[in-house]
Amino acid sequence: MEKVIFFCVFSCWIMQITSSDLSGSSDVRVQMGEDITLTCSMRNRYEVAWYHLRSEELVLLISAEKDKNGRKLLTNYNPNSNRMNITADSWVTRVSLTISGVTESDSGLYFCGTKSDAPEMHFDKPIRLEIEGLFLTEEPKPEVEIPDEVTVTERVLMFGGVGLAVFVFFLTTVIAGGIIYHRGQQKGWKAAKQEALIS
Repeated sequence: MEKVIFFCVFSCWIMQITSSDLSGSSDVRVQMGEDITLTCSMRNRYEVAWYHLRSEELVLLISAEKDKNGRKLLTNYNPNSNRMNITADSWVTRVSLTISGVTESDSGLYFCGTKSDAPEMHFDKPIRLEIEGLFLTEEPKPEVEIPDEVTVTERVLMFGGVGLAVFVFFLTTVIAGGIIYHRGQQKGWKAAKQEALIS
């Protein structure tokens, strides 16, 4: 249950960040094949996790927690141990994620989450990793031509929609008029009957 709540809260938080202009994020540029180190604060926290967001896919990269004495960082999860590792300073107040031999798939947003005794995770500002020259080598995408003139199909759909709206309005008006007329006739008959009875 806690995992479901955490995922919902984290997803909402990610949506808020990605829907904004990410002015609070730190940008880091690196050459292809180089090593990069990303850091975050772990003061008064006992658990840390790094996440990577790229192409709307959120991936847990690595997670670790302090030992019982709080002087050592123990890795819990790291499927990319050949390229990624996590280290901390002597007091385990600052944690660093090192990525060796950066590739194209490493570009994107990185989030460092830390946890204390509370079940919620605290997230530092996201770090945007950009690989220099990556987008310059891509082939330019052909421009899509948008015709100025409206096609026959579009005209049929447009006029068909307008015609349908006019027809529905006309039909509604006729039905409403018929109901009003019918009720008026009933009232007239009742008034005539009452006058006949009185006379």
